[in-house]
Amino acid sequence: MSYSSSKNRPFEWASKSQHTHIIKDSTVIEILKRCKFPSNQEDSIDDIKKNIIDLKTGNFSDIQQIVTIDGGYTEVEVRKGYPSSRVSFFQFGALLFSLSDLLNISQKAFIHPEDMQKFNQLSRIKLAIPMKGISIDGDTLKNSIRNTLIEFFNTSIETSTFMSTLKWFLFHEYRRNIKQEIKLSSSPFDDDINKDIAIKYDDIDDKGFFNSNGRIYSLVDVFRFHEVIDNEQGSSGILGYLTNLIKHIILLHCLKTLSFSKPHKIKEFMFIKDGPLGFFGQTAGLHKDMRELCNFFIDKYDFKIAGVEKSGSFVEHATEISKGDNPPLKPGNVLLLSNNYIYKHILPGPNDPHLLEKIPVYAHTSYYSGKIIFRNESGNVYVITIPIDDYEKIRIPKEEHYRNLHSILNVLTRLKCDMYNNSLIPIALVNKLVSIANHPSSRVLEKFANSHIE
Repeated sequence: MSYSSSKNRPFEWASKSQHTHIIKDSTVIEILKRCKFPSNQEDSIDDIKKNIIDLKTGNFSDIQQIVTIDGGYTEVEVRKGYPSSRVSFFQFGALLFSLSDLLNISQKAFIHPEDMQKFNQLSRIKLAIPMKGISIDGDTLKNSIRNTLIEFFNTSIETSTFMSTLKWFLFHEYRRNIKQEIKLSSSPFDDDINKDIAIKYDDIDDKGFFNSNGRIYSLVDVFRFHEVIDNEQGSSGILGYLTNLIKHIILLHCLKTLSFSKPHKIKEFMFIKDGPLGFFGQTAGLHKDMRELCNFFIDKYDFKIAGVEKSGSFVEHATEISKGDNPPLKPGNVLLLSNNYIYKHILPGPNDPHLLEKIPVYAHTSYYSGKIIFRNESGNVYVITIPIDDYEKIRIPKEEHYRNLHSILNVLTRLKCDMYNNSLIPIALVNKLVSIANHPSSRVLEKFANSHIE
């Protein structure tokens, strides 16, 4: 690594000829010869035919309302130089749409501003978290982030809080037999070596605090962010995981509210989340609770939810198999992605068929859903995740494994948006209302933060 510049001295530029030693190295050459690219249309066409089904059109079920959840963040440097300091700003939102209104909008060649006004009623949820070189109330970075999350989860939202929703979710309060105890795998305190700390339902107070072994813990500790936050290096690594977590908490809060007030109406709602249905990083273990929740609400209330992916390897593969005049994925086709297909054509996997059969199920430690690739009659292609009750079913996925599959896809078909490639109206609208642009938002937020930080 080269030296950086300071004061009036120049950068240490890298050599422009040292790549020749890599090019001539026989070991490097042999490694490259053993590599392979992801599959193209020709490579995957036979397996596509084995896993493809046709969409049953006109099957809308009882869906009348669409709830779309999205959010984003931007990290800004509030003090440059040494030591540098960074703060992250988050903004989330859940928009409720009437399906009939969305369908009317999608059929218009030009949208009048008055038509769009009814979609702009959004209650935004904001959050600011120190990322590096900043403390709150003179505490460590790790404790500053923990305390900020505790305050955020205890903020009043109408008549409830996200903390009460988290407790409802973790202890399965939606069931008759509530869980009485769960485990906290690690302590948030540096001087506490206790593991598998018992969290008893009856010991938790209204703010999410509980006492164990003489220490006061919080329900937010189950997220385990304290395991990866470094007081010196910062905590940028949690940003994506935290964003995904809060999207889920908002979704759960909406579902809990609906189940308390009008449970019989749940079947009329469809929830759309921007991104796959799963928990990642330190929060991955929560996927088990989410799978149980989905199984319960799907069986009892015909709950419908879908995650929509907009980028990544699966989206790139979907584009590959749907391009050209005679692609293997045709309009109206639904490709159920099996574990073998994923590791044979999309992600790196063994060439030996016997070894391919033994490879663990894709994302079984983080997803509570299965992936499909869907192409609608207009030619738009989507990568969708839909809950599945047992991850082992992804080895040989079947149509009946994905409850309400055709209802969900028929709705998504009608919600196509031509503003962006393969986009959906509700996702595009909510993203427009909560996303934070790099320019000029980052610069404005930097000045805003500096005006308040002493």
